[in-house]
Amino acid sequence: MPDSPSSSANQGGMSTAQPEMSDRIWTLPNLISISRLLLLLPLTVWFLVQQNYVGALWSLVALGITDWLDGFLARRLNLVTRFGKNLDPLADRLSVLAVVWALIVDGILPWPYIVVIAGIDVTVGLLGLAWFGGPPDIPVSRVGKARTAGILVSLPLLILEAATGIEWIGVVGLVILTFSVIGHVWAGLGYLRIMHALHRTRLAEVAAAKETQQ
Repeated sequence: MPDSPSSSANQGGMSTAQPEMSDRIWTLPNLISISRLLLLLPLTVWFLVQQNYVGALWSLVALGITDWLDGFLARRLNLVTRFGKNLDPLADRLSVLAVVWALIVDGILPWPYIVVIAGIDVTVGLLGLAWFGGPPDIPVSRVGKARTAGILVSLPLLILEAATGIEWIGVVGLVILTFSVIGHVWAGLGYLRIMHALHRTRLAEVAAAKETQQ
């Protein structure tokens, strides 16, 4: 869910001492993240497309629980891995995009929402890949954390309104999501500024090293 909504925090440290990071892939936390991406997310989208909003709501709750659980277990069992650190934010972003897309297909959300969210995520992802070979380790800003919290609250509210027909719940959800998308753009631009500064610093260091060797 952009910046790194639960990701960096989830697979990061629980205290001031950072857990040792390993190169293992098949750990329990990673298996939970994989199951969230390959099982729970498609199930949620399927429920939404079928307009089974009660089922979608429950599967979305399961998505949220597993999102917390994989990070908790990674820290508690000292199973923080590089694979998990990259997979967790990817699963978060794909989950948000997939659920928003399904809500648009159902006519619950207008299409500009997914264009803005995906546009920021794709831009940040491609530049991170081009400049650093992957997402750089940048702490999530307060705006990014608030944005993520807003999205996590608004999507269940929108689905709950579709399930119950209580209109004001959907209005509240849409307002929260709108402000969250604005925060997504703000956080994304801040992330891009930091990435650009890091990239320029890296280029300067490479140039200085070349001059030293000459």
